[in-house]
Amino acid sequence: MASDNSPARRRRGRPTVLDPEAVGTAALRLWAEKGYGATGWDDISAATGVSARTLMRHFPSKAALAWVGVPAATRRLTETFHTLPLDIPLSDALRAAVVASVSDDALVLSAGGYWMRVVAEEPELAEASGRAYAPWTEALAREIARRQPGAPRAICHAVAAAYREAAQAALYDWAHGGPDGSPAHAVDALLRRLDIRITPPEEAP
Repeated sequence: MASDNSPARRRRGRPTVLDPEAVGTAALRLWAEKGYGATGWDDISAATGVSARTLMRHFPSKAALAWVGVPAATRRLTETFHTLPLDIPLSDALRAAVVASVSDDALVLSAGGYWMRVVAEEPELAEASGRAYAPWTEALAREIARRQPGAPRAICHAVAAAYREAAQAALYDWAHGGPDGSPAHAVDALLRRLDIRITPPEEAP
């Protein structure tokens, strides 16, 4: 039976209420303790109080549990852009929005440094990152295109992908460093060292 603190509380006659980020946090803790390959759906079920059948119905794969915070991060990204003037430097706008997207990530904050350590050390999880972050990257590319009219779509996506990789690199360093400070501060510090500019075709060498 699920406890009051479990991600799901089973009630007769009502559908299971599932908290994806709580399930993701529990899975990451198990992976950090037992290893990714040694942890099955039954182990995650026992740790969360959610049946293995329900977990497999909600999540397309075990690896997807590591990236349940992406939809919320994407919302924070787009909401922040709406508050930023169009005439500020592109690098400033991108940095502010990307930092905001990770600043309240419940999975990062609750799981601490072991989240990125587990992801970095498990090839299946790292491989799933690009697919999981596709909506986040697409939202960033659309905003780059809006702020840089006429920029080729390929360039907008390349810049968005570069910022995704830079943010994840900052989180990897933060996770392996203790961690010290907040993940958002780590991402902000790294992105302040980037100055990506999209050159109009007539100015390209």
